[in-house]
Amino acid sequence: MMSLPKELEEQLTTEIIETREEESMPFISPMEEIIQEKAMQQARREDIVEVLQVRFGEVPPSVVEAVNGIKQIETLKQLFRQAIAIASVAEFQQLLNSVTEG
Repeated sequence: MMSLPKELEEQLTTEIIETREEESMPFISPMEEIIQEKAMQQARREDIVEVLQVRFGEVPPSVVEAVNGIKQIETLKQLFRQAIAIASVAEFQQLLNSVTEG
């Protein structure tokens, strides 16, 4: 086995570490980020409507339309939590009105 000079050994070690880091963190293009975000938004919207359907039966089209109009993922997360615990679709609709108006 051959020994490398100290400088070359350090350089090789650095390059190996950098290569491993690059391989473990795949590059995501801005377009892929947008697609991922839109997919997460749509999934969260569908989750909200599904929870309401399971809990209360039919969900008014106006509620579905309002939920589908929300783009902020944090707002959708909060609405999802509310959909799990809220007492009625009417209350959820009031909550939606306050969120979409404010």
